[in-house]
Amino acid sequence: MKRLLSWQVLLSILLISLSVFFYYIHFRIFHDLHHIFLYLIGDIAFLFLDVLIVALILNRILTIRERHSLRHKMNMVIGTFFSELGNYILIEFTLLDKLASSFTHNLIITSDWKKADFARII
Repeated sequence: MKRLLSWQVLLSILLISLSVFFYYIHFRIFHDLHHIFLYLIGDIAFLFLDVLIVALILNRILTIRERHSLRHKMNMVIGTFFSELGNYILIEFTLLDKLASSFTHNLIITSDWKKADFARII
C-alpha cells in the first residue's frame, strides 16, 4: 500500500509543530509577543543565507562522493577488462613477437624471489 505522506512531509510537520510548541512555551514564560516576532523575522531573514551555505556545502560533498563512486566503478570495469580480455591479448601478442621467447622464461615470478631478482629483471 502506498504511503499517503512521505517521510519529508512527516518530518516537516513534526519540526513545525515543535517550533510552534517552543514559541508557545516562550510566550507563556515571558509574555513578550514583540520579542518573539522580532527574532522570528531575524531568523527567517537568516534562513536564506543558511540554506545557501548548506546547499553549497552539500553540493560539494555530493559531487566529491559521486566522483569517487564513478572512479571506483570505472576501476572495476577496467580491472574486469584486463582480467578477462587483457590476459588473452597479452598471450596473442606474445605469440606474434619473435623475440618474446628469449625473455619470457625470466618473467615467471615464484614465491622464492627476492628483491635482487626483481631488480635484475627491471
